[in-house]
Formats: sequence, C-alpha cells, structure tokens
Amino acid sequence: MTKTAPPVRRTSLAATPQRKIMLAVLLVDTIAAGAFYPLTFLYLKLSTELPVGQIGLILTGGGVVALALNPLAGSAADRWGAQRTIVLANLLCGLGYLGLVDIHGWPQLVLAVSLISLSQRLYWVGWPVFVSEQVAEGETLDRWFAVVNAFKSAALGIGAGAAAVILAVGDTGTMRMFLIAAVLASFLSAAVFFRLRMNPRDGAAGSGKDGGTDAAAAGPVGPGGTEHTGGADGTGTGRKDGADGADGGWRTVLRDRPYVAMTAAHTALTFAWLLPSVVLPVYFVDTLGLPPWLPSVSFALNTAMIVLLQTTVTRSLGTLRRTRAVLAGACAFLLAFAVFAGADAVPRAAAVVLALAGIVLFSLGEMSAGPPAQSLSIEAAPVPLRGRYSSVFQTSWTISNVGGPAIAGALLQWHSLGLWLVLGTLVGLGGLGFLACERRFPAHVLHSEAQKGDT
Repeated sequence: MTKTAPPVRRTSLAATPQRKIMLAVLLVDTIAAGAFYPLTFLYLKLSTELPVGQIGLILTGGGVVALALNPLAGSAADRWGAQRTIVLANLLCGLGYLGLVDIHGWPQLVLAVSLISLSQRLYWVGWPVFVSEQVAEGETLDRWFAVVNAFKSAALGIGAGAAAVILAVGDTGTMRMFLIAAVLASFLSAAVFFRLRMNPRDGAAGSGKDGGTDAAAAGPVGPGGTEHTGGADGTGTGRKDGADGADGGWRTVLRDRPYVAMTAAHTALTFAWLLPSVVLPVYFVDTLGLPPWLPSVSFALNTAMIVLLQTTVTRSLGTLRRTRAVLAGACAFLLAFAVFAGADAVPRAAAVVLALAGIVLFSLGEMSAGPPAQSLSIEAAPVPLRGRYSSVFQTSWTISNVGGPAIAGALLQWHSLGLWLVLGTLVGLGGLGFLACERRFPAHVLHSEAQKGDT
C-alpha cells in the first residue's frame, strides 16, 4: 500500500523564537570554544611553570578520559534527557575553563582538563539526540544536521579568526581574557538552555511522528514511528524499538551488530577530518615547501564552502540512500587525497593550485558524508536508547582525535605518499563499510523523510 509522506518544508528551520534562541546559543558557545581551544597548549606553557612534556601528557590523558567517559555521557542523555545533558555539559565546561584561569600546580590542571573532557563527551552525545527531537513533521533530520553543521562551521571560523588575533598579540593577559570570555559563554549557554522551552511540535522525537518531547516517554515506537522489522531488501537482523530495548540498556546497544559495524566504518572515515587542523598545515609548509599562508587560506576556503553550500549539497543528495551519500563523500575524499599526493610532483605554483583544488574536493566530501552519517546514527537507534547509541557512535571521533595525530605524524616523517595511501585505505574501507551495512538496516532508516512516500 502506498502512503504519501508529508511535504518537505523549505522554510527556515529558525521559524520559532525558541529555535532562534537555540541556534544563537550554539553560535555563541562554539565561537568561544573555537577561539580558545586551539590556544590551550600555548596558554598553559606561558601561564604555568609546568614542563612542556607534562602539559602534553595531561592533555593527552584528557583525551583518554574522554574515551572512557563516553558510556557515562550516553547513560546521562537517556536518563536525564538531551537538553539537561547539554546544560550539564556547559556548566562543567565553564568550571573546567575557570580552573585554567589561575593554575596552582598540576593537580588543578588535571581536574580542569578532566572536567572539560567530560563536558565535551556530554555535549557531543547530547546534541545529536537533542537535534533529532526538534524535527517536526515535514522536516528532515538530514537538513537539520546540515544547518547545525553550517552554523558550527561559521562559529569555528569566527573563533579561529579570534585565535589568530590572540596569537598576533601573543601575551598571556590577552589569552586569559578570552579564556574568561569562554567561561562566561559556557555559563550563559547553560542558563539560557536550562530555561529554553521548545514547542512540542518542534520537539517531536525522530521524524516528528511520535509527538513527544522526551525520549523516555517515546514508548515502544521506533525512529520515525515504526518498528525495525528487517533490512532494506526484507532481510537483515531486524529488531523492535521498544520497552525491551530500553530494559536491555547497554546490552542492547552492544548486541546491535549492524550499528556497531556502522560505527567501526565511521571510525575509519573520521580520520579524513584530521586534514585541515593536523595534516595539511605540516604537509603544505614542511613537506611541499609551499607558502605559510596556504594553511590559513585553505581553512578559510573549507569553512566558507560549508557555511554557504552545506544545505545545498545535502538537499542535492536527498534522493540517495544515506549509506550511498556517505559513500559519495568518501569518494570525494579519495579524489582529494590523490590531488594532494600529486602536488608533491609538480612545480611550486602548480602545487598551490592543486592544494586549493584538493580543499574543494575535501569540503565536498565533508558536506556529502557528514549529515547523512549523523542522521543514520540517530534514526537507526531505538528512541529510548538514543543517548547510549549516540555515545557509541561519537566514540569514532574520539578514537581518531586521540590516535590520528600520532599516526599522521609518523607517516609524514616516514613518507608523504605513505600518508595518503594509509588515509585512502581507511576512508575507502569506511565508505564501503557503510555500503555493506545497507542490507542490515530497515528501509525507513536509510532514507530521509523526503523519500519515505513509498514504504
């Protein structure tokens, strides 16, 4: 039997005062974090008497702590709700940054870094779940994630510009001033988010069909108001989203082999996102001998493309299954890697052109793969357990962020071509991994709401 999906809205997602406030809080909070976070190591070096090696060890330990705290963040989101989890994340982040204002020894630094690490886990686990609760009937989760991604990119770009100003000044007092601004932004975001009351129509779980605003109250209805009954072709493991899943807790999550396999594929794919901040600055300047301004221009180009084109790219890929949109993004990444590798074999002027062309391809890969992968991670999760599922999926970012810099550094020191071969292998396996998971997920999970007319 054929049923018609509600028409997809083309109006602004900031159609209500509550949504405007939500996006404004997102912008302010991310600008503050984007301004200070890149300067953390330098600030600690200048403002403390701790050895550089000890500072690096403490910050690395923070990444390990973040990995260990992922399950706690998932349980918190399921138990307290996504919005309260985000409030707690902002409070802990403000306390952590406050602990860095005037440091008296390494124990205080360890505590502050641990609070910041916990806040990041709570934030990144809670945000996708909260966004999924805002999708009203006729809107798509993919478009929501596209808009959020564009907003975050704009905020990070502004924050990076502020960080450049701080570096130009170069004194500890200016850095501390921006640190205090980050503290105030975190506490302000927590207060505003605590008082924010989203319209129930804007806060429908999943695809907006359940009509509730609380994940725990969603009952036995799965994402999009349906049950998991099989794969896209009528096969697959199939599971029912409901009370049984909620009672199973972490056992349900870890036994969900298709979801775990998708997370593994996404982990391989996330290594591509290390390029702008970790790989390309060293590769462009040290390996290729290109002008030192090129990394900054590349970052600006990448940011501008995401801000201006993210929603357009997401809409243009809306006719594809989400797994295939991710694969398309992986293919764009691979083309970018080939262009970057080829820049090592041409004259300097041509290498600059290839570097910028590679950034364009890389940005298209980001915009193609990001929103559908995030949407799939939420839609494939039972509503009562979306916090735990989100924490498992977000682990992929933590793994690449912790291990990626060391791997990239070792490969750059060994051979630049080896870097692109390894990254290409990881990204290729990630894209193919999503495609392999396609038969294991129900059809309604693989498509955005715009294509659920025939189910």
